Amino acid sequence: MIMVIAIAAIVAAAQANVDQQEILKIHEALDKAFISKDIAYFENVLAADYVYSDPQGKSLSRAENLAQFKKEFADTSMKLISSSTENPKVKVSGNMALVTADWNFTGARTTPFETEPHTDRGRYTGVYEKSNGKWMLVAEHFSEAPHDRKLMEQEVIKASEAYTEALRKRDKAGFERLLADDYMFTSEDGKTRNRSEDIAHMTAGDTTFESVGTADRKVRVIGNSAAVETGIWKAKGTNKGKAFDETGRYTTTWAWRSGRWQIVSDHTSLITQ
Repeated sequence: MIMVIAIAAIVAAAQANVDQQEILKIHEALDKAFISKDIAYFENVLAADYVYSDPQGKSLSRAENLAQFKKEFADTSMKLISSSTENPKVKVSGNMALVTADWNFTGARTTPFETEPHTDRGRYTGVYEKSNGKWMLVAEHFSEAPHDRKLMEQEVIKASEAYTEALRKRDKAGFERLLADDYMFTSEDGKTRNRSEDIAHMTAGDTTFESVGTADRKVRVIGNSAAVETGIWKAKGTNKGKAFDETGRYTTTWAWRSGRWQIVSDHTSLITQ
């Protein structure tokens, strides 16, 4: 009886080791599939009842997460540089397994002003279930480590300078890149303009800028994906043939979305002389 129990324990330990190695291979292949944009691999590994939880607490089903992958993979302006995990650990218990690790992702935009790589880091937890002899991923959760605040401030300032340059040149493509889809502008007289309305306003041919600039710029970073910028704006030029020379205060709210900083809201007020 003792020998039978000992043999069973040895066999179970050997099988657990085989399972651990198999799951590690799947886990490593997921990183490679993400970089190579191999959506078919994810479709083969994600269980029907798979659930994904992102660092902001948002939950996605299998279909929703695959749709998100397809959208990201189709974005040619985003270059995936590296995606990897470190110190992965696997614990197998019967037909269930838990994977924990550190994760790193580095990407870069290929559009002007956004060519510098951006790296995210955090912790990862994956849950696997063995069904019909095959290990399937049933749940994933990512938590994100705090970013370098100074670096984030520099990124926002760089995006702000790109916005000022777009104003000088009345660059429609620049505005489309920097303004979020849900962007809203509020003027000093309380009027509002959405993204398309503001882009049309800023690129209209009846306004010409001789000079546009900012001063007293301050950036306050909130979390890993938001920042508030305040400062003084100065603009000189003509509107419908009439000269103007204005100074005011501004408050701009930035959000980190899809690998870039974008403006979600902007408010200005004139400084009366």
